[in-house]
Amino acid sequence: MKNLTLAVLVFITGCATSSHQVTGTLRPQVPPEAVKVYYALPANSEVIGMVSADSFGGVDLQQATADAITRLKEQAGRLGANGLFINGVQDKPLNGATVNAEAIFVSP
Repeated sequence: MKNLTLAVLVFITGCATSSHQVTGTLRPQVPPEAVKVYYALPANSEVIGMVSADSFGGVDLQQATADAITRLKEQAGRLGANGLFINGVQDKPLNGATVNAEAIFVSP
């Protein structure tokens, strides 16, 4: 019974992992809600690093992807990025997703 309760709790709350690799100059932290998502790299941007997140937080691929992007915004903000350039979304078993992106600083 204890294992079943743990499995249900993990399913409801979701599982996620994330990682980053700094490739540019770190900047002061940015709040995650200020990090914009881009699907084309803006001309006036500088790459700070690569970020990746796996998520199984949802009942479908769209929800898992949204959860992973939320985690990427948190990572990017800690690096000082004010943008994310999404360069890959992969389907994972059990309605999961892996999202890869570049943490970028977009000049005003």
